[in-house]
Amino acid sequence: MLELKQTQRLLPVLTQQLQQAIKLLQMSQLELVEAIEQELEENPILEATEQEPAEEQIKEEENTEELFERYTSSEEFVGRDDKEYPDYENIVKKTYNLRDYLRWQIGFSFTDSNERIASEWIIENIDDNGYLVDPIPEISKASGYTTELLESVLKKVQKLDPAGIGARNLRESVFLQYESKGVKDFVFEDIMNVYFDLYPKVNVNEIVKKTGYAPDKIQDVLNKIKEFDPKPGRNFSDDFTSYIVPDVYVIKGEDGFEVYLSDDNIPDLKLNGYYIDIYAAGNVDGETKRYIKKKLKQAEWFIKSLKQRQKTLFNVSKSIVKFQEAFFERGVRFLKPMILKDIALDVGVHESTVSRITTNKYMSTQFGVFELKFFFPTGIYQEEGDQLSTNIIKDLILEYIGKEDKRNPLTDDELVSLLKTERDIKIARRTIAKYREILNIDSSRQRKVEE
Repeated sequence: MLELKQTQRLLPVLTQQLQQAIKLLQMSQLELVEAIEQELEENPILEATEQEPAEEQIKEEENTEELFERYTSSEEFVGRDDKEYPDYENIVKKTYNLRDYLRWQIGFSFTDSNERIASEWIIENIDDNGYLVDPIPEISKASGYTTELLESVLKKVQKLDPAGIGARNLRESVFLQYESKGVKDFVFEDIMNVYFDLYPKVNVNEIVKKTGYAPDKIQDVLNKIKEFDPKPGRNFSDDFTSYIVPDVYVIKGEDGFEVYLSDDNIPDLKLNGYYIDIYAAGNVDGETKRYIKKKLKQAEWFIKSLKQRQKTLFNVSKSIVKFQEAFFERGVRFLKPMILKDIALDVGVHESTVSRITTNKYMSTQFGVFELKFFFPTGIYQEEGDQLSTNIIKDLILEYIGKEDKRNPLTDDELVSLLKTERDIKIARRTIAKYREILNIDSSRQRKVEE
């Protein structure tokens, strides 16, 4: 018997204002400046202002206090005014590739910190064509994560853009691209699952004979397969270059490391006093008053969200410096494995907030300019159980190769042996080869210098 029941459920709903605040968190500095300029164009109540004398600023805040409860931070972050900085190269080049694009998507779609770290192991094993080069059991052995977790994470990675990414072979890549279309074709699926190996030979007659499907239907499936990209990752390359300006500066002072936000390009915002006076006086018709009230609220929320973004960036950056102090003192070799949860617990925010605020943000240090996500490296276990950052492994590889005899360069197997005997680091030869490719280092045969 069918019944009609009415129930109430509480569901999380993101208001337009909250969505705007979240977007501001994950914007790069350039995107943020563009967003501010757009908001200034669309909202007449909002205006940019030069730094005002303290008395005038206090007076204005008192005037607007009656209308809105203004935002005040519990801890003030420090701007760059009145500070001298080292002669760093403030603008640096940043190349983007397939792995960067996948990491960017993971920042939005992966909420579990454990899965996010496991996904890093998956991504590092995806080649430039978009295929998973190492089998899951080998990745499990190197990472310490179970095959079950890695398989689950791989399935999620395979749903990212571009379609077909993370496949282990051509058949799986084609099938992933087919599934992304969202259109079911049972004949296509049957042939893909059972008779795909016959397609490289384009043996239509044999497929017709074995399946019983009509030749024109087999030809349709063949044409559909040809539409898919056999190398879904090849459209991404390191040739795409953009220029970045650091969002954060870390400078060593007398009492330790100090964090400063680079906010020179971000204008100070305030409410337009003219419209505030009009609203307060009430000498306008109802429609105009409602319009001003709406725009006042929007402007106030935008200013609050902007200040909250800067405060969060400052606090997260301070926490990163605290956890990775050895790196800031001594360099990349001393970077330790760290996860988003470490910073989230320290700052008192959700992991997703840390993920968003570290996206497309850069920190200037005495060792160079690094993306904030650089400070969350995965780890490889040493024999005694301690974890080492994968960045340390790459740095050791660079060191060994830098000291090698160019007439008899180190092979990947020899690098595995050196790491095992000298550093107690157990690592697979394929992983060495993968890191070597990431570092743009040729094979031992290519590096060999003839006498």
